Amino acid sequence: MSTSSVRTLSGIPASPGIAIGPAFLLDRQEFRVQERDLAEGDVEREVDRFQEAIVRTRDDLIVLQERIAGDVGEEIAHIFGAHLTLLDDPEMVGATIARIRRERKNAEWVFNAIMQRGIATMAAATDPYLRERTADFEDIRHRVLAHLRGEQRLPLADLTSPVIVVAHHLSPSDTAEMHRDSVLGFVTDGGGRTAHAAIVARGLAIPAVVGVDVATREIEHGSLIIVDGNDGAIYLNPDEDTLRRFEEARTKQSAVERGLTRLKDLPAVTPDGHAVDVSANIELPSEIDGVLSSGAVGVGLYRTEFLYILRPTLPTEEEQYASYWDIAQRLAPKPVIIRTLDLGTDKVLHQLDLPHEANPALGYRGIRICLERPDLFKAQLRAILRASTMGNLRIMFPMISGLAVLRHSKQILDEARAELDGAGIPYDRSIPVGMMIEVPSAALIARDLAREVDFFSIGTNDLIQYTLAVDRSNAKIAAYYDPFNPAILRLIASVVEAGHHEGLWVGVCGEMAGDPITAFLLLGLGVDELSMSTIDIPEIKKIIRSVTFSKAQAIAQYAVTLSTSKDIQDYTQAEFQVCFKNAIGYE
Repeated sequence: MSTSSVRTLSGIPASPGIAIGPAFLLDRQEFRVQERDLAEGDVEREVDRFQEAIVRTRDDLIVLQERIAGDVGEEIAHIFGAHLTLLDDPEMVGATIARIRRERKNAEWVFNAIMQRGIATMAAATDPYLRERTADFEDIRHRVLAHLRGEQRLPLADLTSPVIVVAHHLSPSDTAEMHRDSVLGFVTDGGGRTAHAAIVARGLAIPAVVGVDVATREIEHGSLIIVDGNDGAIYLNPDEDTLRRFEEARTKQSAVERGLTRLKDLPAVTPDGHAVDVSANIELPSEIDGVLSSGAVGVGLYRTEFLYILRPTLPTEEEQYASYWDIAQRLAPKPVIIRTLDLGTDKVLHQLDLPHEANPALGYRGIRICLERPDLFKAQLRAILRASTMGNLRIMFPMISGLAVLRHSKQILDEARAELDGAGIPYDRSIPVGMMIEVPSAALIARDLAREVDFFSIGTNDLIQYTLAVDRSNAKIAAYYDPFNPAILRLIASVVEAGHHEGLWVGVCGEMAGDPITAFLLLGLGVDELSMSTIDIPEIKKIIRSVTFSKAQAIAQYAVTLSTSKDIQDYTQAEFQVCFKNAIGYE
């Protein structure tokens, strides 16, 4: 039935499902942090007060982690392991204590200043994934400050009647503290699908739409709304026909969700025998438990940037080695692809003292910094090589734009090998070396590049951004960021063809891999591996196991012949519905 008379808002579908209920506007006031001078005799008491706040915050997070592990499993609870890693960072804690003693300032003022600096660095990142991690740091900041001030927060834990939460933003622990019998769904002005709050929401089966921008301004407290976490739509004050339609859809979807949890230990193989590796994207060693419990075949992308963020100094080779060794040993024999440093002025400004750039996404970043700082680059490469004796590690270079850049990167890798040889330090001499295809120039010469590496992994997030000249963080042009653009699909198809011609396997580690519709297309295009957030793995496995490869191929091959994004999207969605209506229940 038509819903044209019902007012709607649009956002990003972050957690599937349909929620119907009254809106609860969460008005979270920002802490006002006052600067206070300390007498000399009060300094150590202030240090003790800060350390006690850290202990209490850690206790809070351990309770949350245990609760989430019991409710929905380790793959979601590992997010709070990442929080604990940040909270236990000796650089952050030590820097706060040192400044309290040196400047004789109160703990709130010093801690807040240190955290705000790190948060500002991440908020300015061009990488949307890293920008979304600011919520994790904000979460830690708010919790520690609350304990320092002796205040209670977390009003969501005290809700007594079922509501749909509407907020400017929500932290992962906000989401974790929601009770499913009192929080029906949530809507936020900001955020993205890969934010940890969204991942927790999916684990708790709480429908969510994020990135609505105007939600807190346009939705009235107490008004009836519908949240469609499948399509990213919010219906304000729906009429009876609209309510009836969504209540029926909600009933159908609940039956679908129950079937996905049985897929963890099943292989991602199509009915006609075509296998696809389904891997996980991670950023911290604390996420390993989530990889093991999700059914992933390994790690398709380990982002190493978090070894650098919020630190006043660069990590040493030994610190990196310890991190890579832990991952390799715990996941062996599963493969782990470690992406080398993808740093830039948007991510580690204070460590490398890099100049400000008007457009850092196109500037001095990633492999470009590493090639000009071989000391920095080789420290990481030596650490990876040394850890490779403990498990199945693979090295992947980011932002390769041509043969010269790739060969220069391999030359420095050879130098790192030679240094280890000279010191008599063992490493896996056959460690696979691959590269990301995320720059259009690399996609266009993929066959030449394929002769020099062991594998490709297509970073669709940046490939789309660079190919379509779209900064997807710019809300005014976000609609132009389009994975269904024929140019994108044809580039991906050409990279797969080039890689296979030279005997390489080709993976995808961008957001397209974890989205059901685009993953369906990637399957048909012949991609060998799909790497994604662990929470998306069951659904993508179900898709692969529910359609023959020959059928997916025919659909994808026809889709790439179409001339407009709308034609491709409409055609693919229609075929998707036909293929999966019975198997998965998409309608």
